[in-house]
Amino acid sequence: MIVVLYVIAALIGISLGLIGAGGAIVAVPAFVYLAGISPTLASGYALFVVTVASAVGSAQYVQKKLVDWRSVLAFGSTTLLSIAIVRRFILPSIPASFVAWPSTFVLQRDTTLMVAFAAVLMAASVGMLRKRETRVPAGPTHVGRLAFFGLVIGVVSGFLGVGGGFLMTPALVLWAGLDMRRAVGTSLVLITANSAVGVVSDLSRGAIYDWPFVLVFTAITTAGIVAGTYLSHRIDSTKLKAGFGWFVLAIGIAVMLRELLY
Repeated sequence: MIVVLYVIAALIGISLGLIGAGGAIVAVPAFVYLAGISPTLASGYALFVVTVASAVGSAQYVQKKLVDWRSVLAFGSTTLLSIAIVRRFILPSIPASFVAWPSTFVLQRDTTLMVAFAAVLMAASVGMLRKRETRVPAGPTHVGRLAFFGLVIGVVSGFLGVGGGFLMTPALVLWAGLDMRRAVGTSLVLITANSAVGVVSDLSRGAIYDWPFVLVFTAITTAGIVAGTYLSHRIDSTKLKAGFGWFVLAIGIAVMLRELLY
């Protein structure tokens, strides 16, 4: 099973290098179902992996000056704060099980998190599979909208352990008026910062990581992102995005069915 996990680590890195997304949304189910790690801890592992891998990927965009720092500031001002609050205070305070309405219905925290994660996966896949082209508007950056969207992404990232790239890139294109390459570069910088804050918040509240496993997984993912970046100039990104969209949809459906039926 450990070999399968390391193969997935390489695929996650390649995906990040090719399309700037798809790290944690694959890593979390792999950690939960293949390694038997609890969803809360698995989300922390995924955030650490994505922190390192995205940092490597974003460095190339920074060198090429393909990062819009104004958008980074607008997003980061709310995203980082919301992630820190969720990971440090809100998530640890949620009991393992709690009573929902009606009063006889009991929800399990881990099941609830994985169902929510499956819903995010399916929503992300729809965005990846849409064939309609996005038009970049003229005019100034919508800082207010970016800040609000950053707040939403921060909450999602904090609870589910995702970097949020599949949400940030469209927002940067629509509301910041960035071209796709600059949007991906800016998104990777934000993913790095978001994930790092999540990890620091976890460790500050006493979370214990299995460092030998996490570091090996991260090293393989980082090697994958280098390979993915190299391959990005040789593979049709449209076909790749569609293929990855179907893959994410399949994972989302599988996770949802497993949590609801078992």
